[in-house]
Amino acid sequence: MRNLFLTPAEAAELIAGGAMMFVAGSAETLATLPRGKWIGGSTPYFVTQTGGRLDASGVFCTVLDEAENYRIEIVPAGKLDELTKGRFANGFSYVLIPAFSETLQRFALEAQNLPDIYAQPLIGWVTGIDLADLGKAKPVVVDGRDGRAYEDAAAVMHVALNRTRSAEADIVNLFTPDERHAISFPTTGFSASRCTIDGVERDFAAWLREVGADTALPLVSCYAGAVVNVSLQAVHEDHVAFYAPVIAGRTYHLAERVADYPRAYGVLCAAQPPQDEQAGTLSFNCILNYLHANLEGRKTGHFVGPVTFGEIAYMLLNQTLVRLDLRAGNVF
Repeated sequence: MRNLFLTPAEAAELIAGGAMMFVAGSAETLATLPRGKWIGGSTPYFVTQTGGRLDASGVFCTVLDEAENYRIEIVPAGKLDELTKGRFANGFSYVLIPAFSETLQRFALEAQNLPDIYAQPLIGWVTGIDLADLGKAKPVVVDGRDGRAYEDAAAVMHVALNRTRSAEADIVNLFTPDERHAISFPTTGFSASRCTIDGVERDFAAWLREVGADTALPLVSCYAGAVVNVSLQAVHEDHVAFYAPVIAGRTYHLAERVADYPRAYGVLCAAQPPQDEQAGTLSFNCILNYLHANLEGRKTGHFVGPVTFGEIAYMLLNQTLVRLDLRAGNVF
C-alpha cells in the first residue's frame, strides 16, 4: 500500500495503468481524472510526507498494491443497510460520505445497527471543502468507474486482500475524559438543549458558558474501552450543535484540557508506529486536529493522508485519526 501526493497527471497515469486506489482532492480536480478502479472524496486539505498543506490542485492517492479484487457500490441514504454487503472473505471496506448530507446524518444514527458492521474493518471519512467556501460549495464523493460525483450518497469500495495480508483498523485519539462531571442527554441527535449533569437537569449551553468550557475540546465517551469523541460545532443561546450525534442515556465527559495541543499531538503520533512498515498504513485526520494542532507545514511522521470533515471507524468519529494497518502473514 503506497501513499502518494501527486499531480492530477501523475494520478491519471496510475489509473490508466490499472492501479486500484483511493483518491482525495478538490471536487474540481477529481473531475479531471480518467475512469478506472478508484473512488474519490473531496478535500483540499492534506497531511503529506512534507507536512500539512491546503492544495486544491494536488491529489492524495493510496495505491492498493496488495489488493486482489474490488467492488464499488454507491449507496443512497435510504439503503444504508446495503453498505456492508458485497465484502470479500479477507479484506476491508473503505467508505466516503459527503459532509452536510442526509446520508451522513443517517449513517451517524444507524451505523451501529448495520448488518455485520463489526465483522470486518469498515473505515473511511467524511468529504469536505475549503473552509473558505462554506455555504458556497458542496462536498462530493466520486465513483471512478464512470466519473460521476454524488453530493448525497456513500461511495464504498470493498477490497479483497491477497493471502499474505490482513487488515486491522484502529484510532489515535489525543483526548481523555475529565471525570469531574458526568453528562447525559435525554434524546439522541446532533444538538441538545437540556441534559443531566451529575444527576441534575441543566441547560447545556448555559452550563458550558458557566464553567468556561473550551469548545475546541470534544465530549468523550467510552465504548468498550475506546474513547470516542463528539465535537462541539457551536454553542448557541439555547442549544448546542455537535458534529456527530450524542446518544441518549450514554455518559459523556468534557475532555481534559491539553496544555500544548500541537506538541501533544506530535508526541502522540510518534508513539504510534505502523504495525508493519513494509505492508503500509492508511490514515486520515480530522480538520479540527489540523486547525487546533496547527498541522499546516508540520509533519506527523508516518501518518499521512487526507484531512477530513469526520472520520469513520465502524461509526462516525470526530477529532480522531483513523488508521488501517496491513499486516504481513498468511491468514489461511
